[in-house]
Order: sequence, then C-alpha cells, then structure tokens
Amino acid sequence: MATTETPTTARQEEILDRTFELVRESGLANLTMKKVADRMGFTEPALYRHFPNKQALILGLLGRLESLLMPAIEAAADREDLPPAERLERIVAHHLGLILKSDGLPFLILAEASATGDDVVIGRMRSIVLRLRAAMDRVFDQMPAVPGEPPRRRMALPLIGFSIATAIQRRVLPEMSLPDEETLDLARFLVHRLLGPSQGGDEEGSE
Repeated sequence: MATTETPTTARQEEILDRTFELVRESGLANLTMKKVADRMGFTEPALYRHFPNKQALILGLLGRLESLLMPAIEAAADREDLPPAERLERIVAHHLGLILKSDGLPFLILAEASATGDDVVIGRMRSIVLRLRAAMDRVFDQMPAVPGEPPRRRMALPLIGFSIATAIQRRVLPEMSLPDEETLDLARFLVHRLLGPSQGGDEEGSE
C-alpha cells in the first residue's frame, strides 16, 4: 500500500502550510487542488509537480500531524526516570497542547479524512493512532493492576477522549472553551484522578 511520507522539500512544506490554512477556514471536504494552487499563486499543473493528487496532499497533512505529535509523545513514554503518571501527563499535555495551538485542527483533519472512504488515507490514520496507543500502552504496562479497577490500558480511552472533546468544543462551541492553562490543568487533574495516588507523582505528601 503506497503512502506519502512527511514532505522533505521547502516548497512542499509551504504548500502544506497553506493547505492547513484552507482546511481551518472551510474544512477538508471543501479542499480542492485548485484552491491550494490559488492560495500558493500556482497553476494547478505546477501544484501537481509537488503533490500528484488530493490523496497525496491529505497524506502529506497526516504526515505533518504525525511529525508534530509523535516524537515528543514517544520521548515522554520512554522517560523511565519519571513515574508513569507523570509520563502520561506529559503525553496528554503534548497532545492537548497541539489541539489548543491549532483550535482543534488535528481532530478536524482526522475526522474528515476518516469519512473519505479512501483505504490508503484511513490506513495512514490507523498507523498514527496505533503509534499513539503503543506509546501509551508502554507506560500503562509498567503499572500494577488494581483489584476491582479496569485494566490500565483501558484508561487510554478517557485520556485521548479528553483531547478530542476539547477539539470539538474549540471548533463548535468556542465561547464555552476554557483558557489554555485551565484546560491543561484539568487534563493533569484527570490523569491523576484516573490513575490514583499509588502510581507516583506529586500526591505522596497529600495524606
């Protein structure tokens, strides 16, 4: 299955910057190669020299999102000098921070791309999500099971879900959005409330 890797040329990066602008303004469904070419000041044939079709452009967007999201998350997951709860807090904070900086754009792109029915695009999205889950699961697997509680890996759903809910609110109900720092504080609270004080972190002196 063919995929497009993260672009390596300055011109491709510039095209993706302008494409992100268009998606933020009117959504992925309304994106056309002509609109991208017009935004760049190109003819369509000139744009095709950099991205041969819309699928390649969407794959480029997904590659850009992965490059912004995953290196920092995997680095946090591998910080074995930190308690698991703190590593997960850093993972959630980075994911959420990207959403806050872009007003939910990563979620918009992923949600609309999933509706295309394009198996190549959906497969690329799946690989990104699996990479995120693998990083989180490496941390969860270092936590002891707690009798009467769900398996640790299942905690990924509410943690990822908080970032997704924030993205939806930013796009649909911006007037109800909390300030960025309050949102990040709420995410940190959620991590520690879900995992409990037994996982280490900053609760040790709370008794």
